[in-house]
Amino acid sequence: MFSIKVSITAAFVIVLLAVSACDRRTNDGPPTVASSSTSPSLFPNWPPEANEFRFHWSAAPGIDLDNGPAVALRAYVESYRLVGLTGGDTSVVYPGFGRATPDNAGEATKHGQLFQLQYVRPKTRAEAEKNGWTYVARQIYGYQPTHLLSLVPQGDGYRATVCLGLYSVFTSTDDPNKYLSTNTESASGPLRYADGVEIWRVELTDHDPRVGDAPGSPAVAQRGPLPGPTDDVFGRWFITGSSSGLWGLVGEAEDVDPAEVRQQCGEAMPDDVGARIAMSTGLHDSPPPHGDPIPGWPGKAQ
Repeated sequence: MFSIKVSITAAFVIVLLAVSACDRRTNDGPPTVASSSTSPSLFPNWPPEANEFRFHWSAAPGIDLDNGPAVALRAYVESYRLVGLTGGDTSVVYPGFGRATPDNAGEATKHGQLFQLQYVRPKTRAEAEKNGWTYVARQIYGYQPTHLLSLVPQGDGYRATVCLGLYSVFTSTDDPNKYLSTNTESASGPLRYADGVEIWRVELTDHDPRVGDAPGSPAVAQRGPLPGPTDDVFGRWFITGSSSGLWGLVGEAEDVDPAEVRQQCGEAMPDDVGARIAMSTGLHDSPPPHGDPIPGWPGKAQ
């Protein structure tokens, strides 16, 4: 179904070197392409552009995706990605996202600044367009395998490592019969990630006073048929840091995806590396089928 075509070019090397010094999600959106007009949203708290797209979560043994901190983490990651996929439309975040996240600290350029506070919230469309980028509406298709590789105690909260499969998230193009993976900027361009996988590190706590008067965490397991939650599922959880690039102080930072973590994330994907490269490369006659959301969200407000 998919043709394999890989070219590691000098331009790709330059891109990798450039993004290694900053949060890679600053250019998180799919390529700017035309599309058919969007339909009304079919689900609560779900953008109409994503009617034919779903998140597919999995987790390392011992991690409960349906309860506790993983629920807030799922809501955070999904909200962030939906903003990127809709070209910086911050209205698509799930209820409670604003309360559960701090303001962005902006570019970390001086000693003492932390990379993980640069873009705890996604860039807005207005911020992206300041750099000359122009948003053109497009539909989103396929599925995003999202694997919670680790969720370990860290201070008074948790540190999570999350693997995101960008290769199987597709967009419409100016040709109504062709589709493009979000793991590339154009049909003939280099891949954003050679293996199709982006890696995030996220820290969160339920002891941060900035959450204010927050509701409690959901009383029932967060699993069901809907692609997005019907109401606020963040509870008192608060995101204290997030990055898909560097982590730590300027001048002392570490990369969040060392070789061993990248290998583990690749092995956790439901598609092997050959399939991931094939899906990432060139134009396709059809997008991957999205299937059901996994684990999805309950069908009624809780």
